[in-house]
Amino acid sequence: VEINIFSNQNRLSESSLMIDAPAEKSIDNLFKVKLAAKADITTYTTKNYIPNNTRINNNIYSIAPALVYTTSVLKLHGGITPTWDNGQLSVLPNIYGEAQIPDKPFLVQAGLIGRIIKNNYQNLTAINPYLATIFTQKNTKEIEFYGGLKASVGKHFNFSAKAGFISYTNLPFFINDTTAGSDLKSFKISNESKVTDLRIHGDLSFISQDKFTITGGLTFNGYTGMKDNNKAWGTIPLEINASLKWWAFKQVMVKSDFKSFTGGPYLLPNNVNKSLSGAADLSAGVEVSINKKISAWFDINNILNDKYQRWNNYEVYGLNFLAGVILKF
Repeated sequence: VEINIFSNQNRLSESSLMIDAPAEKSIDNLFKVKLAAKADITTYTTKNYIPNNTRINNNIYSIAPALVYTTSVLKLHGGITPTWDNGQLSVLPNIYGEAQIPDKPFLVQAGLIGRIIKNNYQNLTAINPYLATIFTQKNTKEIEFYGGLKASVGKHFNFSAKAGFISYTNLPFFINDTTAGSDLKSFKISNESKVTDLRIHGDLSFISQDKFTITGGLTFNGYTGMKDNNKAWGTIPLEINASLKWWAFKQVMVKSDFKSFTGGPYLLPNNVNKSLSGAADLSAGVEVSINKKISAWFDINNILNDKYQRWNNYEVYGLNFLAGVILKF
């Protein structure tokens, strides 16, 4: 059970209750039955809005029965997820599996999975914190068909690669508010009724016990077939992430993170569209355990001093430093 209370500068308030009740039962050594019931209930209310405030109830309920078959070389998960999105029923697929390639360290993966993405205000501002007050909430239906490989090579190296087609209904894009008198710094939602995304993702890791870890990932998104928007506003076409953690001593951990992405399209007045520049952001830090209850940390962020924009008109900080203390009770 999770409860969220969310508000924004005396402009709105939102409360959400989420209940997730999973259960499973093993039939024998090969088969297992699973059942998960979920409820996601949200109430959203604007404040001090003239002439009238808006109240929205956004509720999603689902139940997911499934049968799982597992052997040493094959795992299959077959099920469906009937989901009620504000009273509208969608029966979503929940089918996936993986199989070991004989005499190879590879696993083949494939799946057809659907879900409803909750587009309440809290979730939307987790993506774009500069979102203006909204007066409707349309949830997104996502159905993904994918295939891929993953493998463990030796004791330390792991990698995976996956490609898939994702079909979206009511996918929110973020556009600058270009109405007359706007400062272009707040964003509005432009829902796309139908859009397809070709997504390619790969990641790898090198783990040496608890001493040294390197991870890296790449994600490509190609949006096509849009009917309501000329471009996929506010999205990132290509993103690369990497991180390093090294326990130099028992009490000292050195870390570093890197991210790079290509800029997405944004909209200006008179339907002028441009694309943001890409970015590269490197950070590093150290954490020292003084004793069992006290740790200290120091981070250097944006070492490259690249003052990029993830969202139009919002430049990030350049080179900056942060330090702190962690107390454990």
